[in-house]
Amino acid sequence: MFALRGCKIVQFGKEAVSPVGILLALAHTSDVVDGFVVVTAARQHAAIVTSDGDDIGHLLDAVGVRLPVLTP
Repeated sequence: MFALRGCKIVQFGKEAVSPVGILLALAHTSDVVDGFVVVTAARQHAAIVTSDGDDIGHLLDAVGVRLPVLTP
């Protein structure tokens, strides 16, 4: 729960649909939630905390962005 104290809640609005879709197509994957996390983190230059570091890393590689990925 401590990690959530510094988190900002971001809605999946219509402005995210195309960037997420493009990212998923580039990465040849279909996890919309992971795609949204990567697109949002890339826009805000934010670290990502996840239990699925491999999938997030794959998406970051596909978009060509380097961000810290923290796994518990």
